[in-house]
Amino acid sequence: MLRIDRYILREMVPPFLAGTLVFAAVILANTIIQSSEEIFQLHTPPGAVFAWLWHRVPFILVFALPVGAMLSANLTVIRLGRDNELVPLRLGGMSVRRLFRPFFWAGLAGSLLSLAVSEFIVPQSLARANEVLAKVILQSPDQVVKANKTFRTGGEAFCHVQRVDMRAAQMDFVLIYRYTSGVPREALLAARARRVGQRWQLESGQHSWFDDRGRLERTEPFATYPVEFADNLVSLWDEDKSPEQLTVRQARARLALMRAAGESRAAVELRYFLHAKLALPLTCLIFTMLAAPLSMRFARPQTSPMMGVLLTIIVVFFANGTINWAKVLALAGSNAWLSPEAGAWLHVVVFGALAAGLIARAEG
Repeated sequence: MLRIDRYILREMVPPFLAGTLVFAAVILANTIIQSSEEIFQLHTPPGAVFAWLWHRVPFILVFALPVGAMLSANLTVIRLGRDNELVPLRLGGMSVRRLFRPFFWAGLAGSLLSLAVSEFIVPQSLARANEVLAKVILQSPDQVVKANKTFRTGGEAFCHVQRVDMRAAQMDFVLIYRYTSGVPREALLAARARRVGQRWQLESGQHSWFDDRGRLERTEPFATYPVEFADNLVSLWDEDKSPEQLTVRQARARLALMRAAGESRAAVELRYFLHAKLALPLTCLIFTMLAAPLSMRFARPQTSPMMGVLLTIIVVFFANGTINWAKVLALAGSNAWLSPEAGAWLHVVVFGALAAGLIARAEG
């Protein structure tokens, strides 16, 4: 790597960090506003709110990294132009394509970082955020009644609840199955479950046991039976893991099961989110390679650095519009104009082609 490459990359780091943090703060503030009804009306303690927001930061960073990457490229090129550093490089025989090489590596690094965060950090962090929210919900006297909830209770145990009333701290018609290697070994069926202190207690039910083949061996009635529902009672708040909480491997496995049962709307949405999970990180590279030739057109000694900020805002505005409209057109059901895959990758194709065209014109 030449000295000029290292020099440009060092120049890109401060605006990249600043742009990413500022845009992440904007998304975080918007998250607070959108979730105010769910969070603050539950009388959530400040510590729980902070923990919930903190665990959502990795998910927010996936959206903030492309903006930081584009802002860093815009401001770096404009700064080089203002200080007349581009002219000697061009006069020394450096081609535009060679000049853009460090921007390419910076954008690629941003894309790889975004993909790593999305794949390895976001699923666990969103699960922890939902656990924080679940604990608040279970302690809130204002939570509404929810019906027909099925969730995992830990290990190979599943629970179905016909009705949940968190005001009364009560669940009606509770069925819990415990499995071993996919075979049911134990079942608890109760008319209701009540919250007693920090635990739940089944009432008026029966306890059944099964043999190694899943055949019923014996059943015993009970008046009360203490039970642990584990931390992921968050499913009483959210039906299942959202696509954002899935890794690519998990999303593909879920999609295969959905397709085996038929191409439902949920399967179409999962196809979109699976490809969007891969397309969004690539936006870092696309934005960087778009920003470099675009900002070079304005890189003059009299150009204000605010031009770099303005260019970033304009491109992000149109890119966000493209992403949202493509999503609507891809998930419109029978009226869909785009396939889920095309909808997820459309902004990459459009802005990637625009970047390639600008680079080709700058080279010419």
